[in-house]
Amino acid sequence: MKFFYKITATALTVAFLFSCDQEKAEKKAKHTIPSLVVIKKEIEVTFIGEVRTRRTFAGIQFIDNDKERDKYVADQEKSNPTVDSRFTATDSMLIEQFERLGLIKDDEFLEAKFKLQTKEMVVFADRAKQLYPIHFYNNSLTGNTHFKIFFSKDSIDIDTKATPLQDLDYAFLDVIPGGNKELVFLDDYYIMNGYNFDFKVYEIKSN
Repeated sequence: MKFFYKITATALTVAFLFSCDQEKAEKKAKHTIPSLVVIKKEIEVTFIGEVRTRRTFAGIQFIDNDKERDKYVADQEKSNPTVDSRFTATDSMLIEQFERLGLIKDDEFLEAKFKLQTKEMVVFADRAKQLYPIHFYNNSLTGNTHFKIFFSKDSIDIDTKATPLQDLDYAFLDVIPGGNKELVFLDDYYIMNGYNFDFKVYEIKSN
């Protein structure tokens, strides 16, 4: 119960801090550091990589019958997205970890297994019960969805490169074995006869 109250109090505090920091950021027109690893005195955030999947509707161009086209679209919308074959060694490692977690099977991402969170403000707790308030927001300077992490007296702002037009979806999963969960941010968007679902993995820890 004490841990619950601690989380609630922390969330209220960060709401005030975030509003102040956001106002200062906009006045200074400060840009996010374009780095894979962002470190401050108290916090370290590392972008590990991403798992890219896609649900395609490209086959519709070969169907002339309207009823068959409707059926094709309905079937595709119910289908799981498949893993993009273009991936790096790091992405391949993440795919293996997603398979371990039961999220990927036979090159399909099992959407029903991915338990999404959608709140703009959340408090993440690591294995040692260190609390990291996180605020997701639309940054007016970049036009992208950012998330800001607070810990002790420090904070870090991360640009996800995702458009705010999409729904906010994310989860905390133990992608890198060790007990501490990582932030998995879903960047989904439509492009060229299909939907892409990019699962971006961020490691969060204190120094």
